[in-house]
Amino acid sequence: MFKNSALRNITSFFLVYYPLRDLVLRLYGNRMKNNHHGFCYLSHTHLIVYLASILIICCHSNCSRKYTCHKQMEKIQHIEVGMPYTVFFPSTIKKDKKYPLILFLHGAGERGDDNQRQMKHVVPYLISDTIQQKFSSIILVPQCPEDDYWAPVKRGEWTMLNNGAITMSMEKVVQILKKISLDKRVDQSKIYVIGLSMGGFGTCDIISRYPELFAAAVPICGGADLTKVNKFKDVPIWAFHGALDQVVSVKLSRDLISGLQQVGGIPIYTEYHDSGHNIWDAAVRDPKLLPWLFSQHKL
Repeated sequence: MFKNSALRNITSFFLVYYPLRDLVLRLYGNRMKNNHHGFCYLSHTHLIVYLASILIICCHSNCSRKYTCHKQMEKIQHIEVGMPYTVFFPSTIKKDKKYPLILFLHGAGERGDDNQRQMKHVVPYLISDTIQQKFSSIILVPQCPEDDYWAPVKRGEWTMLNNGAITMSMEKVVQILKKISLDKRVDQSKIYVIGLSMGGFGTCDIISRYPELFAAAVPICGGADLTKVNKFKDVPIWAFHGALDQVVSVKLSRDLISGLQQVGGIPIYTEYHDSGHNIWDAAVRDPKLLPWLFSQHKL
């Protein structure tokens, strides 16, 4: 690890050294002085600025790699029941303290088996130091294979398939979730699920099958099997959708909210009137969302 890091830093240094040197020569050439050996040197102030610039750029290059600068989190990767998943734990676990667990279900574009792509959206925000300092939690991120879906829906038409039978991938997610939730660090009264697009459908699907597992759910630009809303009407839900969504019709979230209200549910709904499909960054950064989410707990 040290050798790789050192090599990257040395490489970064030389990649920026000569371009920066030429830039400094152009900017400060007329301020340079010749010493008694005939060599040019920079004033003390200019030298500090120069070296600081190199240091900042090298550090930025090092920190831009995925997940290496999230000091609050410990990243663990596994393959369980044939499904890759990553789980992030707070790096400093306080004795006898239990932590909320967030299950994050990614969208269709992040399917695969590399155990990396599923962390492209939302996850970097949830595991960031800023968020973890306020809302310390465990983040579970499974990855759906290319040929499957979280929920039994026909993509594009968003109609139910196989009479709504659970998909193989969702079965695996449930197995992984139940295993992780048994960890002594997990607060089982505070297990949440967040999903976007395909994961939004997955969010509604998993709470319809296992409502007793979840303290709250956040489906983003997704939809649900409306014949099952009565099964999860008591799960606190905050749904998000873009009114101009051309991938997953906003009607699906509107129908979900209406269906829940008709059976006595009290969901929260945010619709972005000028936005399309990619609303997840705005949704998770709603200043009221995470305080609301972490205030939910099962009795």
